[in-house]
Amino acid sequence: MRKARRFVVILAITTSMVALLAACGTKIKETATLPSPVATTAATPEPATRSFTDSKGHTVEIPTHAKKIVYTGSDLGDLLALGVKPAGAALGVIATQVAFPDLLTGIEDIGDTSANLEKVLSLEPDLILMDSGGTYYKSKDFEALNKIAPTVTYDRLPTYERLLVIGDILGKKKEAEDWIKAFKVKVAGIKKQLVVKEGETASVYIRLGKEFYVMGNSGFATILYDTLGYTPAPMVKQNLIDKNERFGDLNNELLPGYAGDYLFVLTDEDETARAAASSFTNDAVFKSIKAVANKKVYYIQTKWNFDDPITKERLLDELPNIME
Repeated sequence: MRKARRFVVILAITTSMVALLAACGTKIKETATLPSPVATTAATPEPATRSFTDSKGHTVEIPTHAKKIVYTGSDLGDLLALGVKPAGAALGVIATQVAFPDLLTGIEDIGDTSANLEKVLSLEPDLILMDSGGTYYKSKDFEALNKIAPTVTYDRLPTYERLLVIGDILGKKKEAEDWIKAFKVKVAGIKKQLVVKEGETASVYIRLGKEFYVMGNSGFATILYDTLGYTPAPMVKQNLIDKNERFGDLNNELLPGYAGDYLFVLTDEDETARAAASSFTNDAVFKSIKAVANKKVYYIQTKWNFDDPITKERLLDELPNIME
């Protein structure tokens, strides 16, 4: 009897120990599968400035996000398209010529190509953008401006490329990319509306007084060639675009040779003035141009002779009306 009772006790103890060990094993296993706590670190603050090498090779320490900008170029629409209104800009000439005078409110005029240094200084900018294209750039002007605030030069590139560069300088690269995408969608719609056919040629003339000039691939012409896909007239391509010439002067005898299937004449003369007896429209040579005879000549205001994003965007809205 004692042996039987002892056996029952040992069996009970053994069973209890097995159960206890099993429970412990489960807890150990569960504990092992718990995820490790994630280490939390504070976000690294964005630096206030960054190093930037500009189009002339200057390495300048510029604000990561400039608050007060002065702009000395002629394509002010580049900044405005990115939602940036500069404190000051070179409005000396362009203020009366651009297609967006409504957007100039609040921008101080700093003069023309050679900025008024006292005016720039009074604006207390934290960044100055300087056009390095053509004859605008002078090293002494850069040095003077750079003493006032970090100054960055940029090249006069085609619209999309230039906008991306400006976006990079201002920390607005995404805004630049978004604008380009939206604009390309708009262009596709306008091309269908205008029925632009492959291989159709176009030319752009400028009339200043009694003088005629023909445009290369610059200003208004860029929206015809680069944006809408018209082909430059052969002589325009050969004598201007291939030689990287922005424009050339023409005497009357050369007018027909440079004209394409479509002819756009930049002039601020109204229809009444053009119809006057002394108007170039009554000249025999002008009348001999094929585009004129085919009624494919269009008179465009000179305010459209810029290739910034704002001008291009507004021009696309106007072209269907102009070319009806």
